Amino acid sequence: MEWWLTGVILFSSLLIFLASGIPVAFGLGFLSLIAMYILWGFDGLIILATTSYTTNVHFMLIAVPLFIFMGECIAVSGIGKDAFEMIDTWLGFLPGGIAVTSVGTCTIFGAVTGFSPATCAALGPVTIPEMLRRGYDKGFSVGAIATGAGIAIIIPPSTLMVLYGFLAEVSIGKLFLGGVIPGLILSAVIIISIIIRASLNPKLAPYRKKSDWKERINKSVFVAPFVALILLVLGTIWGGVATPTEGAALGATGGLVLLMLYGRLNWPTFREIIIATVRVNCMVMFILIGATLFTEVLAYVGFTAKLAEWATSLVISRWFIFAFMMVSIFFMGCVMDPGSILFITIPIFLPIIQNLGFDPLWFGIVILLNLEIATITPPVGLNLYVLKGVAPPEVSLDDIVRGAAPYWFIDAIALFVIVLFPALVTWLPNAFIK
Repeated sequence: MEWWLTGVILFSSLLIFLASGIPVAFGLGFLSLIAMYILWGFDGLIILATTSYTTNVHFMLIAVPLFIFMGECIAVSGIGKDAFEMIDTWLGFLPGGIAVTSVGTCTIFGAVTGFSPATCAALGPVTIPEMLRRGYDKGFSVGAIATGAGIAIIIPPSTLMVLYGFLAEVSIGKLFLGGVIPGLILSAVIIISIIIRASLNPKLAPYRKKSDWKERINKSVFVAPFVALILLVLGTIWGGVATPTEGAALGATGGLVLLMLYGRLNWPTFREIIIATVRVNCMVMFILIGATLFTEVLAYVGFTAKLAEWATSLVISRWFIFAFMMVSIFFMGCVMDPGSILFITIPIFLPIIQNLGFDPLWFGIVILLNLEIATITPPVGLNLYVLKGVAPPEVSLDDIVRGAAPYWFIDAIALFVIVLFPALVTWLPNAFIK
């Protein structure tokens, strides 16, 4: 059978599984099981078992549950409220001040959680009622949180960065450095758009807050340990003192220490953190197992290699192929979660972009920016549904989707800037890590 026909059959079958409501992890795993049995008979079942085991014991992947644990420590502790109040003393005077503060808080908070739904769940109950109480438009309020929370995907240390580094065999330390400038650019672009919209239409955000220097300093000192944890984790990794996995362990320990410092470590809180960590990590690892098995099937039938060979033989600009990849990821983001998209696409796209001469480090950051948009696009934008669960009853899902829609274009502007200027990604990693 021709390689392309095999690929069409496999991906069509996967789409049928997903359309029928089967979770991505089990759809990939079940399809791979059938294909392996057809290709290798009983030996395929042995390969399935050994691959499932070896995939999850990789040293690099230990960082994933540790970063998730660190993020959950912060997310369920209520420290997000303190971070919000601190940033509000500095930025609350701007047009759309509370929305600007929310995005700034999401940027800092996302650096600790590394997971955008966790940022939504932690900050949504704090910020949305405050904005509504101050007369903010509902869509304007929730849109800022939904989009700001997505910054967690691109600002280090991001869980998805660890997964991309594992799949693409790219230095995670370099990925963390490469995400700094794009993450700050994305945050700045979102904040500027909020200020412009609030200035042109003050009814969207009628309230501003002015704080004196004493209040600013007091709030900043209280939240200083929270910021120090981020700098400690990233500093040890970037400085070569610790591997990403060791840095993640340091962060997990630091998360518990923070809870003790703030007097919020108790058995109910710790139990909630453990359950949330296990839930998210199991989801990630099951998807990883299914995607790894699916990738092995594609490699065996020659689909991945032949597709890369065919793509590089086309007499068209490599940028057309790159654009096709980005558009594919965007539409996948409308119906799949970001982690699943990474696991499915990277093994296929990576050989192609390497043959076309693109930098895998830069490509990874661009994909993560694209996936950030996926978190706020219906029908499966994770941030949209998390916010619906934590927002006040008067905020409908329609309000959330309507509020997030303008930010699709704002995020696209940031993505376009990073594509046009690759040095924004590569400069820091090349300067600090040889």
